[in-house]
Amino acid sequence: MKFITKTIATSALVLALTGTASAMVSPNLSQDVRSAAGANSNVQVLVDGDTVTLTGYVEDSYALSQAMRAADADGVDKVINNLLRTN
Repeated sequence: MKFITKTIATSALVLALTGTASAMVSPNLSQDVRSAAGANSNVQVLVDGDTVTLTGYVEDSYALSQAMRAADADGVDKVINNLLRTN
């Protein structure tokens, strides 16, 4: 009986952790977005649950699209783009 109880408890824990992990936003998201935006950008990334807000500026349309693509990562349901282009 103890074995069955432990197996069920372990299975429930694994399922709970798996479900939670897939909904979490990467702790490296801010760094990934800033890196994708390029060295001539100043991007701030605010993560609130599954929503990411980008503010600041990027150099051009390419940097903007790269930042947006990086922000739309696993666990992110909505990206709010408040970025401005300098060129």
